[in-house]
Amino acid sequence: MTDSFTPTATTDQDSGRPSVSVLVPTFNVEQYLEAALDSLIHQTLTDLEIICVDDGSTDSSSEILARYAQEYSVRLKVVTQANAGYGVAMNVALRHATGEYIGILEPDDVVRPAMFETLWRAGREHDLDIVKADYLRFRGVGEHRTEVIVPSASNPAVYGQVLDPAEQVGIFRYPMNTWCGIYRREFLVENEIWHHETPGASYQDNGFFFQTMCLARRVMYVNEVFYENRRDNPNSSVKSTGKADVALQEYDWIREWLLGHSELSEDFIGVYGLKRWHNIDFTMKRLAPSLRREYCHMVSDVLKKDAERGMLIQSAFGVGEWSRVQWIMRDADEYYYQHETARVKVSVVIPVYNAMPYLKDCLASLRAQSLRDLEIILVDDGSTDGSMEELQNFTESDPYDRVTLLSQEHQGAGAARNLGLDSAQGEYVAFLDADDVFDPGMLGRAYGKAKADRASICVFRSRDLDSDTGRTSPIKHAVRIAELPKARPFPAAAISANPFFAFVGWPWDKLFLRTYLQNTGLRFQELTSTNDAYFVYSALLSCDRITILDEELVSHRRNVKTSISNSTSKSPDNAHLALLAIRDQLVRSGIYPPLQRKFVNYALHLLLWHLTNLPTDAREDFYKTLVTDWFPELGVSEQPLDFFTRPKDRALLGMIRYTQEHGTGSYWDLPFLDTDPEHRAELKRVYAALGKGAVDPGGADQRVRQLERQVALEQRRIVQIRTSETWRVGQAVTVVPRRIADFFKR
Repeated sequence: MTDSFTPTATTDQDSGRPSVSVLVPTFNVEQYLEAALDSLIHQTLTDLEIICVDDGSTDSSSEILARYAQEYSVRLKVVTQANAGYGVAMNVALRHATGEYIGILEPDDVVRPAMFETLWRAGREHDLDIVKADYLRFRGVGEHRTEVIVPSASNPAVYGQVLDPAEQVGIFRYPMNTWCGIYRREFLVENEIWHHETPGASYQDNGFFFQTMCLARRVMYVNEVFYENRRDNPNSSVKSTGKADVALQEYDWIREWLLGHSELSEDFIGVYGLKRWHNIDFTMKRLAPSLRREYCHMVSDVLKKDAERGMLIQSAFGVGEWSRVQWIMRDADEYYYQHETARVKVSVVIPVYNAMPYLKDCLASLRAQSLRDLEIILVDDGSTDGSMEELQNFTESDPYDRVTLLSQEHQGAGAARNLGLDSAQGEYVAFLDADDVFDPGMLGRAYGKAKADRASICVFRSRDLDSDTGRTSPIKHAVRIAELPKARPFPAAAISANPFFAFVGWPWDKLFLRTYLQNTGLRFQELTSTNDAYFVYSALLSCDRITILDEELVSHRRNVKTSISNSTSKSPDNAHLALLAIRDQLVRSGIYPPLQRKFVNYALHLLLWHLTNLPTDAREDFYKTLVTDWFPELGVSEQPLDFFTRPKDRALLGMIRYTQEHGTGSYWDLPFLDTDPEHRAELKRVYAALGKGAVDPGGADQRVRQLERQVALEQRRIVQIRTSETWRVGQAVTVVPRRIADFFKR
């Protein structure tokens, strides 16, 4: 901007001009505006001038400003304009200001009552160009409010001292926020200091900061907190992820401004390069992950041009800073893949669908993690119960800006996890469930173990959490450490036991190296249930570096109606689809032949588990498809009973085979459904015998045939019983599902 500054009031303090004019650039902040204005109205400095510029607001901000202007007409002025951006609004407000000093209040922030009086008195007493104070960042309200105090000076020794930035350039490393201080108006007028007028509200304060600090000769920092900076406004410019080029343009403007002031170049060229790098680093952290690689290339080109102009001075940088500047100029891709993607140690992906009322406990345990270098990716899967509001509150209140909130129409946990994985930038990735509770040291301990062993997958222990009673108990079968190699880490090929039973195919007790997932291209199946088995087993069975952390670190909630694990009955064929996908992946990887028997055993087990856990009205259809289609397709039908290693699975398969040959082909023909206690006891002995038979290494085939004949004899007795009048009456009054459950529990 080039127009000259025209004072609108005398410079004589005794003439009645305000001590401080506070500039309030306003655009669509109706939710916060009243609190901001009230904090100015109640300042202890009575001769305060408030200049509000309504930058074309389309919400109720204009009405709020008009109401305050009418009520406080002596102190508060409103200027309206078409939307032109933050820089223009600030310059317009500055042209209307008449105070001895100029202050700035962002309209979603608030200031404490004594701020402007305290800073003005310090400015008057020491004839200061700039006075700055400490501030705090806050999120949320009431009991949900969190805040962090930020010192305005990194060196405590400088508080209360009059500083010349040209002689103490170290102060350029202090926080560069412009709104936590006041500026002598004549200093701004004489030096024609304006905000850079670019569209929107991004980074224009960088240019204002640089001008004021380069031209000021008397600066003081006050060790008191006055300004409260809101960090949970979703429309704040700091939340913008698509304005990387605007940040670079702002520093192009600063460079040209500095070159136009040759008297400043010797003192501040080095500072310019340093602050440009600080802004690049700041912007990189806030960019959408998908834009960071492109931004690295943009930055590399910009820095190379600055280096050619002699604008990068090594002595102005720290050793690590200079090394990174050289690195990104030398190879932008290498910098991106080795540095930027390693900023976050663990990305945590949590799919959420109607997880109330357990969501608060889950999020609280996530916030309590001892590992701070996290990226938390919350994916709302079309919730309808208030979960989204809870996720928004959590996102806005995180003091470390680590949370990304994504949403989609309801598609299931598999699709939600994939969406989160696409956004993940961490070195490792964890997939957690929204109704579980995590130990505070879970991610830190798992990450530490994974790093120490350079593992691609780290598996830890878990416990059940009964949602009704609150009691916990170890999940012993989640990882059978005794069946795994003792060396750490170990390749999947070294597992002699059946890996499908050594691990459970759920993801929330495992940590995955993200580059390993990228290299394998693994994704979750987008199924409503059993969507994790394919992902987990495919990752495990192709992995050459698996490590185990023998600690219980997560409580997996049971008895939750909306839990992902409770959606099986709505889509019972998903287990079949998962098994097909796993087998296809093993075939593609060239590892199916040595794993065939283990896989077929797992396929039988998983399908029988579904059969016996489905609601009773769904079992008949599932059973018929199981024996006619899925068993043959998955290789179960072609194998003898001694091929199967788990006693209960083998016994039930034997019963299924007999009833298919000698019964009606119905699920209800299975012998274990007999309701007569005496015959149930006999059948139970047969069941046990079937289970024990396959562990006999000698004469296995003969033993199986004997057992099958024994089952046939028992079946004939059952048929005789079922044709009796007594049995028919009993069948009419018996609740079959309870009998089934009782049998398998005994």
